Amino acid sequence: MSRLISIIIPSRSMKDDISGLLDDISRQRTDFITETIRITGVAPVARARNDGAKQAKGDILIFIDCDIRLGNEFYLANLVKLLDRDKTLGAVCASLRLPPDASGFQRLYARQIAHYEMPIVGEETFVDMVPSACFAISREFFLKIGLFDEKIIRGEDSELSFRIKKAGARMVLAPQAWCYHPAPDNLGQLAGINFRNGKGVCFVDSFYPKLNVDVHPQGILYASQKITLAGRIKRFAIATCRALVEFKVLALLARFFYVGGYLWGLVSYRMLKRR
Repeated sequence: MSRLISIIIPSRSMKDDISGLLDDISRQRTDFITETIRITGVAPVARARNDGAKQAKGDILIFIDCDIRLGNEFYLANLVKLLDRDKTLGAVCASLRLPPDASGFQRLYARQIAHYEMPIVGEETFVDMVPSACFAISREFFLKIGLFDEKIIRGEDSELSFRIKKAGARMVLAPQAWCYHPAPDNLGQLAGINFRNGKGVCFVDSFYPKLNVDVHPQGILYASQKITLAGRIKRFAIATCRALVEFKVLALLARFFYVGGYLWGLVSYRMLKRR
């Protein structure tokens, strides 16, 4: 019997069109078979991914967000072969890139937002975290370290990566493995995404501060860490000033809405004690 690999795709509703992604998966060149598990309408997304993992029958889990498109027909094989070859690896991720048909607004956003895109590498490259949008992990190891923390509504991949490192495992960016991840296409989407990010971080700060792991401003190739709220505010302020000096309008707007989401969270989670 052929080996089975499980692909887990969380989505908010059945209205999310994943036909392109499913077509990409069907075109993959592999020496294994795949099962695709779509989890719809489950929140937070950490719980959706965990539900998929619990249903999975494959020995390797590949998490892919519903708005992702695969970069080439060797995407799955490139992730799996690294996990097979090196048992010291905890997880393997792919580079996130803008789609080839990205709009001018999306390209400007990606240029102004730090580490929005990741380079396509030619060799196995150490990373400090794996983005939950596209990564592979052995099912046995994922269950061993305790799955995604379902208390986190935003940034669950950073916290999982912290536990992967704590378990003594390494994480790498696979060579010649990339996927396309769209950026916000207009100001409304920019506002919504960054507002939700700020609110999600405030939620963790308010109820589970020990779980908040700060991603390095220069990206996943650099060490992430747990730093104090004061330290994060200082780093945020410095980056905002730099964006102001360099006149990065979209970066400034993103930070404005992020702060708005965080302040909304302070009112909702701390003053009104809502969850």
